[in-house]
Amino acid sequence: MKKTGRKISKKAFFVDEDMEWLKLAPSQRMRETTKLWKLYIALGGSLDPEPDPQSPFSFK
Repeated sequence: MKKTGRKISKKAFFVDEDMEWLKLAPSQRMRETTKLWKLYIALGGSLDPEPDPQSPFSFK
C-alpha cells in the first residue's frame, strides 16, 4: 500500500458535540458523566443488568 503523504484531520471523524467533549479535561468529563447518570436515575433508569437467558450463570 502506497502512502500518499496526505494527513487526515481528526476533526473529520467527529461531530461538533464530540469535539466539545474531547476539549474537556478528564475531571470535567467525570463531572458531566456523573450529572448524566444522576439524570438517568431520576428519570426512572435502572442500574440493574438486564437478564441474559443465554448466560451459563442464568438458572431460570
